[in-house]
Amino acid sequence: MPRSRPRRPRGLLTGFVALAVGAVLLWHGLLPDTAGAASMLESFLPWLGVALVALGVAALVRLSLFAGLAVAAAMAVWWSAFGVALLPSMSAGSPRFTVVSENLHAQNVASADIARSLAARSPDVIALQELDADNLHAVEEVLDAPYPHHYVVGTVGIWSTHELIGGSTVDLAPGWSRGLSVDVDTPGAPTRVYVVHLASARPLATGSRDSMLETLTETVARDHAERLLVVGDLNTASTDRTLAPLQSELTEATSSSVGLGFTWPASFPAVRLDHAFVRGLTTVGSSVLDANGSDHRGIEVGLR
Repeated sequence: MPRSRPRRPRGLLTGFVALAVGAVLLWHGLLPDTAGAASMLESFLPWLGVALVALGVAALVRLSLFAGLAVAAAMAVWWSAFGVALLPSMSAGSPRFTVVSENLHAQNVASADIARSLAARSPDVIALQELDADNLHAVEEVLDAPYPHHYVVGTVGIWSTHELIGGSTVDLAPGWSRGLSVDVDTPGAPTRVYVVHLASARPLATGSRDSMLETLTETVARDHAERLLVVGDLNTASTDRTLAPLQSELTEATSSSVGLGFTWPASFPAVRLDHAFVRGLTTVGSSVLDANGSDHRGIEVGLR
């Protein structure tokens, strides 16, 4: 009589894949960032939670104790990394002033409507990116009356109900007019505001974005303003290692609502590319706005 082969334990593949996902969550910082590959992976790191849910279902179907324990361990790692950020943050009081920011999307015929929807929220400051000759004119027609103080450099601009003092171009890269710095006479004391739009990052093509981010970080580190805000489209996810140097200089509050605060693409946000980093200020509220005609969703922060 031929011998029967010993049965392989159930769910081995599922369990090992779950452990591999957990290992990536724990030690992704050790992966070499060859041609920006690790940066791209880290940009979508929270979405590994979806893979773990699918693996958990597979473990249940297989009735595998090993797979179930592996998925549970990986889920614990995921929760330790993103669980707190997933929950709404506690309010730290009433804001002294509010700021909204959005990438309009160049040559967008809906720019006037977008500007109108932002102004309807009655923020003190509106920061916009991807301005061009056409949409700048449309935006000015909407915002110049309720926001009498504004300053535009290249493709970025700021509109404010408070007086703007000074103003200069932030040279993030040769030939790129994508950054400005200006003091806003906010309640209590002036706030130095940087409005920026970094270069896009694509698989195997993150060099321009990384260089501009490095320049921005160095500029902020040299700036000794007591109250400072960097706002705009950084084209860099919160979980991307390239953002770490800026995060060591400034802080960004988690979203005040449920979720991870993703802003792009507007139709189904999968990553947070739009940010509001502060120093010398407290973020008392932070939210992502509804889709309003751009390919990004705007953000709103309350500051004091």
